[in-house]
Amino acid sequence: MARRAYEIFQSRGSSRSNELEDWRQAEAELMRPRCSGQMSIDGTVWVGLDGTIFKDGTVEIWIAPRKMTICGTPHMSNMNAYGKDTGACCRVGMIFHALDLAVEIDPSCVTAKFRGPSLQILLRKAQTKQVKPQEEARAAAA
Repeated sequence: MARRAYEIFQSRGSSRSNELEDWRQAEAELMRPRCSGQMSIDGTVWVGLDGTIFKDGTVEIWIAPRKMTICGTPHMSNMNAYGKDTGACCRVGMIFHALDLAVEIDPSCVTAKFRGPSLQILLRKAQTKQVKPQEEARAAAA
């Protein structure tokens, strides 16, 4: 992000009055939403993305209990979709998207598959810990 903001800064003639605007433009180019759908069904959360935006074999997915981060190299044919200055975007060469999840999920139970042009990610919801009546009584007495 910082590298792209610096490139924008340099392309504007290194004008110091636009630092915040340069940073926001870099964020817009690199972190714009790429999610085409998110749905919660029973014990799973389904997330669908346009898989054609990524170059084959470059997608990485990181999962935390309430956040999913997707990173990958854009397809050269789709470079115009990543910002006004396509030459600068080619130098950046990365798509980075963080998605907040509505429910807590289990990061150890994730499945990701390309199905035609879409990337489908299935996440299992975290199990809520059931408190037994005896444990509840002990906790209340303490």
